[in-house]
Amino acid sequence: MVRAAPFALLAWGGALAVIGALACSACSRPPQPPVRRLAILNFDNQSGDPALDWIRSAAPSMAAAQLAGLAHVLPGRASSIGDAYLLRATTFVHGYFTARDGALTFVIDLEDPARHKIIQTIKVDGDLLSAANRIAHALDADAKPFTTSNAEAASAWGHGDYERAVSIDPDFSQAWLGWVQTLAASGNSARAIEIASQALARPLRGLLDRAQITLIMETLRKDDAARRTALAVLVQMMPADAGLTRAMAEVEMKSRRFPDAAGLYRTSLRTDPGDVAAMNALGYAEACAGNVEAARRALEEYGRQPGQQPNALDSLGEAYFMNGRFSEAEKYFLQAHARDPGLLKGGELLKAAYARWLRGDLPGADSIAQQYLQFRAGLHDPVLVWRQAVWLYSTGRSDQAIAKLKSAPSGEAELIEKQLALWRSETPRDLSALKEAYDRTSPAEDGQVRTAYAAALVSVSQKDAGQQDEARKLLLRWPLPGAGESLTESLMFPRFLALRRELNLK
Repeated sequence: MVRAAPFALLAWGGALAVIGALACSACSRPPQPPVRRLAILNFDNQSGDPALDWIRSAAPSMAAAQLAGLAHVLPGRASSIGDAYLLRATTFVHGYFTARDGALTFVIDLEDPARHKIIQTIKVDGDLLSAANRIAHALDADAKPFTTSNAEAASAWGHGDYERAVSIDPDFSQAWLGWVQTLAASGNSARAIEIASQALARPLRGLLDRAQITLIMETLRKDDAARRTALAVLVQMMPADAGLTRAMAEVEMKSRRFPDAAGLYRTSLRTDPGDVAAMNALGYAEACAGNVEAARRALEEYGRQPGQQPNALDSLGEAYFMNGRFSEAEKYFLQAHARDPGLLKGGELLKAAYARWLRGDLPGADSIAQQYLQFRAGLHDPVLVWRQAVWLYSTGRSDQAIAKLKSAPSGEAELIEKQLALWRSETPRDLSALKEAYDRTSPAEDGQVRTAYAAALVSVSQKDAGQQDEARKLLLRWPLPGAGESLTESLMFPRFLALRRELNLK
């Protein structure tokens, strides 16, 4: 089972993780030295003046912006210690500030969270801009200048008044970026695009801010080609951001450029070796590319991580299944169920039954399917007869399946009627709609739509011989069986096997 990382505003560096693709040069990026992962928390206001509360977040945000894009440090903003731990930071940056006669004094501690020990204390005096700059350079000597030197513009930015900030300093890129991000997050896409266009017409001081604004704008415009270019630029500018690289890998995966996706996942893991979602995803990328042994190595490493072994076993089963290695797939599915029967509520047993059937042992498959049904009975499953009928239909016994459905208790009547109607109906042949559905479906979950799309291609292949070749490619990778929850699931394997026979695929 795929452990997908959510698409969201990336915690590290503030880049928007969006659909796009990566330039190939990133796939061959040389290994990077270990990245320092900083969680920069708000600084406590101990001045006694509530009017200075805005500095609590402004000062650490300035320092983080100055560190963003460095190859060896990854600044993340955290609103609490709990959030800092979620970022898996190697260093927590926290502290306080005081004020006297208009001058600020910051006392900032660097803490090793693994040892719960303060490893360095930074004390700086001065106005906000100079103090934040000194803090950033104390954190890393390669820190860049903040993108304004105007104290009034910085104050407006710190208060969230981005329009005023850019009116004071029109090339203040952090303010433009904050304005665009705020509008995009509020759902005001049209206004966000307008402001982004205004920003990009300026000679902004921060190239990284410009790249992020461009990416947000092209994402909101839904211009895939421009978004791809923007994303490729951004990944080159943020080599320490494993989350951004992983997001790009997810894009390559969805675009079915599996070798590129695998290369990107490996790159992200070199930067962030503890990312279990990337380990799991790397296994699927390799499996989809047909590299079964590479998939096994990746998923075994994933399974060695705390708490991940049951899902790793299920993922191994799927990696072998999609490559037609049904004996190994069955073994891993059964091991996954034995390790954690509740993970898929018995679904691993059903997948093992399909694996046994596809290697030519229908009686043995029926035996495993019966174990699945008994397990579901123990869960007080109200649709057991339907599940049994779906199994019969999926394995080529449609008459028995229909008879089984007709014997179902009245409590299953509505479900039974829907299933019978589906079995009686014509298969959809809307080629463009199926292609669109296929393109937007994750490869690990595309079995049904990929099979339907291949069937539609074959049905029109007499008019266009190239359609058969496209259909043949779609049928090389075996679809993964579901966990027995979909009305359309029973159509997949009969149709898939019939198509392979028609196209003379072994």
